[in-house]
Amino acid sequence: VVVAAVVGVFVGPGGFGVEGLPANDVVKDSTDGTMPQQIHLALTSSLDQRTVSFVTDQPISNGNGFVNYGTSASSLSNTINCTQHKFVDGGSIHRALYLHECLLSNLQFETTYFYQVVSSKGQGPFSKVFNFTTWAEEYPDITLAVYGDMGLVNARSLGPLIEDLSEGGFDMVLHVGDFAYNLDSDQGLVGDAFMDMIQPLASHVPYMTCLGNHEAAYNFSHYTERFAAIAMYTPTKNNWYFSWDVSYVHFIALSSEIYYNAYLYPTILEQFSFLENDLKSVDRTKTPFVVVYLHRPLYCSNTDDLPDCTTDAQHIREGFSSDGVNYPGLDAVFYKYHVNLVFVAHEHSYERTLPVFNNTVDPTQSHANSVDYNPQYPAHIVSGAGGCAEDLDYYDNLHHADWSIVRSSSYGYGHLHIVNSTHLHWTQFLSEGRNGTDELWYIQDKAVPPPHGSVDTTFQYACDAYCLKVCEFRETKRGGDPTVCVDECRCDHLTEEEVDEKRKAMTINTVWDVVHRH
Repeated sequence: VVVAAVVGVFVGPGGFGVEGLPANDVVKDSTDGTMPQQIHLALTSSLDQRTVSFVTDQPISNGNGFVNYGTSASSLSNTINCTQHKFVDGGSIHRALYLHECLLSNLQFETTYFYQVVSSKGQGPFSKVFNFTTWAEEYPDITLAVYGDMGLVNARSLGPLIEDLSEGGFDMVLHVGDFAYNLDSDQGLVGDAFMDMIQPLASHVPYMTCLGNHEAAYNFSHYTERFAAIAMYTPTKNNWYFSWDVSYVHFIALSSEIYYNAYLYPTILEQFSFLENDLKSVDRTKTPFVVVYLHRPLYCSNTDDLPDCTTDAQHIREGFSSDGVNYPGLDAVFYKYHVNLVFVAHEHSYERTLPVFNNTVDPTQSHANSVDYNPQYPAHIVSGAGGCAEDLDYYDNLHHADWSIVRSSSYGYGHLHIVNSTHLHWTQFLSEGRNGTDELWYIQDKAVPPPHGSVDTTFQYACDAYCLKVCEFRETKRGGDPTVCVDECRCDHLTEEEVDEKRKAMTINTVWDVVHRH
């Protein structure tokens, strides 16, 4: 982990963002509307580059903005030009923002750079001076802070994250969907306030993202525009799905939301084609680990928040058919190409699974401790407790299958440490006190085998026994009709005897289970 001093980080009383920052409390530009704000960094496909993005309320007439930078805070001797484009919010007043993207190239490795964003060259207005540190050229020792579902209000993890960063605890952020609650709210002012709020993180380390359901307004335009730089220099140039490499890991960002908005169903096929081609092309001798991140879970146990973890999870895990078109799910393709870890959010809680495929725990794993040793199935991690106005999702009346090993209803975030070519280390922290509550060593010290050639990745209509048993328990408890569950969970093509065999084969632990509830 590269430790660098963080310039300009502010932690307010009780932790910045703990109670949220109302949009009307943001310090606004007192000049001509061209004060740089909402400054954030991103990676490109080259580790000797960083993008700097910022926003102005009015267009910059004298150029498109600039970044002055150098290896000394007192001598910002290099200058690069930025781009500028107008983004119009879809709200009632059609408020305009001006988005600027700047590319810093040919950076020296393992070097701390200082930079300042300037609207008009030599004239200002000027931002504060920020800094970031580049990594080693070959296989850097990197730690990512991972979380999802962080809002403007009740951003419980933000204060601990800022403190963590100031101590050199991580090198970049992976925000797994759902920002601000919502980026578009109040004519986009909530989005502005949120982007200002995360600036103490995002102006110092790359802030990599994927979209979530709370970004859905106006065809996800606020997400697409505000975080355009994260994929601008990747082959897809599409920040809904793209990939990038860091150290020994090949990361793949996907959109889960195309599975839940009918007008976007055709995009499922486009994304799936990208995903399969991308997985085929990974050189596992160079990047032996593959980590996928998307917003909604394929596996989760928050059954007090149905149907997220039953029919919704089945929808993206196994795929579905609509208007005569079959749309593939993701479970089989992850297994086929030996994806190692899948990070998701959406549930405002924390959960880690054992390596799992097709609702079945990997038979090669002993599960005796927090070690996954050369598993043949992916492990899934739900890290959606960054903190938002919707509070936590609890595990009341919990129904968890054998694949669920750890569950926690507490605000927090995690660290993914890329240790070396054979080891990844995961730690989940409570926001209160940053005490580790769960850890995993993921060890892969054997060569990654070729893809499973016999795995069918097309949509297969199949009965989901976990969904069935949870649904039947719920309907019975509330005095409903449990027979509806046979249809809901795609078991309607089976005989009664076959359905009963499915029930018997699926072990469900039904308890009132609250772990680390805060």
